[in-house]
Amino acid sequence: MANLATMLIGLERFTSGLKRRVIQVGDHRIVYSEGGQGEPVVLLHGFGASADSWNRFAKPLTKRYRVIAPDQPGWGASTRIESASYGYPAQIERLHQFLSALGLKRVHLVGHSMGGFIASAYAARYPDEVITLGLIAPHGMVEPEPSELFRDVGKGDNWLVATTRQEFDRLLNNVFAKRPYAPKAVLNYLADHAIRNAAKSAKIFAEMQTNDPPLADRLPKITAPALIVWGDHDRVLHVSSADLFRKGIKSSEVMIIPGSGHMPLVENAGACAKAWLAFVDKSRQAHGAAA
Repeated sequence: MANLATMLIGLERFTSGLKRRVIQVGDHRIVYSEGGQGEPVVLLHGFGASADSWNRFAKPLTKRYRVIAPDQPGWGASTRIESASYGYPAQIERLHQFLSALGLKRVHLVGHSMGGFIASAYAARYPDEVITLGLIAPHGMVEPEPSELFRDVGKGDNWLVATTRQEFDRLLNNVFAKRPYAPKAVLNYLADHAIRNAAKSAKIFAEMQTNDPPLADRLPKITAPALIVWGDHDRVLHVSSADLFRKGIKSSEVMIIPGSGHMPLVENAGACAKAWLAFVDKSRQAHGAAA
């Protein structure tokens, strides 16, 4: 079953124009997907995910851009060291080392959820290295309206960390408004991977709650134009946070996707990719963005 699942995931990756590559960065072996040619676009996945969460979104991008999607250290097939921290400060520095190792000096940066925090903080810390910023349901704000996850975590029920297949099924039901089809072999493979790493994932989740200085204080340092995308049925991070990002980033706009959950990069991949491509084209005309 695992072999069938990895074959099916690999096929989706291949049809999106991506191939897997490996690079050693410091004490971490980073596995990443890459494909296409042109200006570099770096895609940062969310909590519990991997580069493969971007496959559908990346498909139209690889026709025009050089797309790079890492399994961020601690996730996917990349190294996870028991004693290491995978909180935001460490991950931002690892991203900088990763881009430097690839010789990338200026990139389009897109992040989802956890990856959205990293992308935002990176763009604030290294503004000259980011051409445009794409944020899909980014983490990092004190939500004006608490999400279902926030309320449940407060009751001791963190359903983002699954310890059984039943809990993984609940997780999927909560992150999608309408679950897209996935073969059973793939679902079981992903569930088993999540369950195997549940204790480590819970530790990372706890580390991610440290946000000092607050991301809200960093956003004004971002100079790249930003597109903020959110699903209006997001149970993980409430859509009310979208306006906080818009107000915090000087040149930004918001796109709310009706009927979408926390994973519009999968659930509404075509609409997300089309919006991002149009946004970058418009930004290039307005700001003369170039790598």
